[in-house]
Amino acid sequence: MTLRKRLPEAGALLLCGLFAAAGLLFLPYPGAQYDELLFLNGVVRPEVAEFWVNLPWAGRVPTMQMTYLGTLKAHLFKPVFQIWGFSDWTLRLPALLLGAVSIWMFFLTSRRLGGAKAALAATALLATDACYLLTAVFDWGPVAIQHLCLAAGLYAMVRFGQEGKARWLLAGAFFAGLGVWDKALFLWVLGGFGLGALLVFPRDVWRIARNRRLAAAAVLGFVLGAAPFLHYNLKSGWRTFEGNARRDQMSALFLKAVVLDRTLDGSGLLGYLVRESPEGPPADLTEREKKLLAAAQWLGMPRQSWQAVLLVLALAAAPLLNWRSGRRRPAMLVTVAIAVAWAQMAWTRDAGGSVHHAILLWPLFHLQAALAAAALLERTGRKAAVVVLAVFAGCAASNASVLSTYLAHMIAYGPQSVWTDASRSLVQFLEAQPGRAAFAADWGILHEVIFYGKNRIPMIGHADGIVLNSDSNPQAAQELEQALADPRQLFITFTEGRDVFPDTRRKLIAFAEARGYKRRSVALIADRHGAAVFEIHEFVR
Repeated sequence: MTLRKRLPEAGALLLCGLFAAAGLLFLPYPGAQYDELLFLNGVVRPEVAEFWVNLPWAGRVPTMQMTYLGTLKAHLFKPVFQIWGFSDWTLRLPALLLGAVSIWMFFLTSRRLGGAKAALAATALLATDACYLLTAVFDWGPVAIQHLCLAAGLYAMVRFGQEGKARWLLAGAFFAGLGVWDKALFLWVLGGFGLGALLVFPRDVWRIARNRRLAAAAVLGFVLGAAPFLHYNLKSGWRTFEGNARRDQMSALFLKAVVLDRTLDGSGLLGYLVRESPEGPPADLTEREKKLLAAAQWLGMPRQSWQAVLLVLALAAAPLLNWRSGRRRPAMLVTVAIAVAWAQMAWTRDAGGSVHHAILLWPLFHLQAALAAAALLERTGRKAAVVVLAVFAGCAASNASVLSTYLAHMIAYGPQSVWTDASRSLVQFLEAQPGRAAFAADWGILHEVIFYGKNRIPMIGHADGIVLNSDSNPQAAQELEQALADPRQLFITFTEGRDVFPDTRRKLIAFAEARGYKRRSVALIADRHGAAVFEIHEFVR
């Protein structure tokens, strides 16, 4: 292959590298977040898993962390932690690299469907997408494996559609099944593609169903990928779908549409991941951070990217622009898949209302942008083609400027409380209290102490639900009384006004005082900006 033909691949690899480099800038700032660490139970606390299998060579192996969440990430990360230990780098770098690989797979898929120029233009959008990057590196959804399974599955199915080889159908079905095991919400996108395939490719679906070899490849691939998920549901009476498939109220649809819009324009994590206003100046500001802040201020600290307009227009235009080309049916398929997947988010209670749900539709919007760009580049002359590519480049630059705003907020204002960097200082304080145990009274403390404390600090594994339920659950009240009677216990809450579960701090203190305990505030733990985030209490009679 000539050097000229290799240039698009080099460009895509460069974009993947820039994506990873941008992620590295963000990686060390926030402390680990509770949901980001949820998979850790499969590593250090497998006994709390929803379901296990007994393997002759490995013993009892957890396969489902929750009814809808598999242990795939735990099994992938376990050797990383065993070799390099627990740290922000071992937690986040692998997820960031998975995101970079998904971008590469997206480029390969887009190039096969729309050509190198259109693929590279759309890849530039995806690689600079603020919400895609931040949900990858901090992966609290979790979404990194979901995105990789979707991107790899799409590539395999495009190869199957173009070459007709059963091994690509097997691979595509395998990644679909693997995505379902990772998190059952993958069924949203999978259902969208399933219905889309029936509507747009009915003859191809029928051909696969009638061909024993192809049908076997599809079924075998999916069963292999989703085997732990399927085994769990066969044994439990399909428990995944019992409490998770509930219809939401109509009033929630508007809010979910707003979330999707804010995910498209990149602003959806402002105020959630990072603070919107300062609570104190950052300590030990480095020269590099000063330059990054100056660059963000020079760019005007934009909150929204132009990308949103381009992606919405491409979603509607891609099928029309490709109506007389071979890309018409792929464009229609992606349109149906997005519509059906989002409809399921919109109608499902407790789902679709956060960026980490909406982002599961990525990179489908960008794939439509690639298909629309391919049609425009074919139809227009050289000067018009330059304009099309310039529009994509401008939107990618707009994405990057929004990322600079996030980074500036991270440096100048700091992360929000549930992402607080004070978690690290909290663990350092606890490690300096030999013979004491920690009681994490509120959500957002337990997993962080386990992680940064390398699972060496004695804790009650379900403490963060005890105070919440102490006024309505006799067992929880009894457990809290036992913890108060233990002189080793140090009780950790957020400072007043920062509770995640409402009134946790007040409930704990009132419960203890009603039983004759006196409270002593042992310490306040502040973040880098000097804001007191955690309070440590002890209770004595």
